[in-house]
Amino acid sequence: MKHMMILIVLLLSYPSISAIYQWTDEQGVTHFSDNESKPESATEIDVQLTPPSIESLTQSRTPEASAANTSLTDIPLMPIGISIHSPVDQQTLRSNSGDITVSATLSTTLTYGLTIRLLIDGVIHSEQVDQQFNVSNVPIGTHKLQLQIINNLGKVIASSELITVYLHRFKAN
Repeated sequence: MKHMMILIVLLLSYPSISAIYQWTDEQGVTHFSDNESKPESATEIDVQLTPPSIESLTQSRTPEASAANTSLTDIPLMPIGISIHSPVDQQTLRSNSGDITVSATLSTTLTYGLTIRLLIDGVIHSEQVDQQFNVSNVPIGTHKLQLQIINNLGKVIASSELITVYLHRFKAN
């Protein structure tokens, strides 16, 4: 009985195929159909369905297929570099109101979705696309400055060297 049930399941699960017909029309286009309303010139073709092998389902894509399926994120971007143009490392700045202007130099122009981030003493101060940061109310003392280029996902893709500046107040004699 058990063997009979297995045989019935196997027979019912095997796909049934009607006849497939092939013909070429007056314009030279080849047609395939399983419809009985076919022209006289149609010939029945033998179609044998075989399930795909496990290897064909698990093999990796060919280089040609990979190249055909590239997306915008797969295209390599030009490497970009950033540095602090001013102030320079170990520079003493004098400002009674604590104003600092930080200017960036980029190796190439920023592309869409990239921003520049200014860090003061390791803390994010601001992000923008402009290469000049105007910072106010920075307390007197020693500060570490760094610039980073950030992509639209928030990932750091380039960083400047860490520089140290000294902010002092003007003294009146």
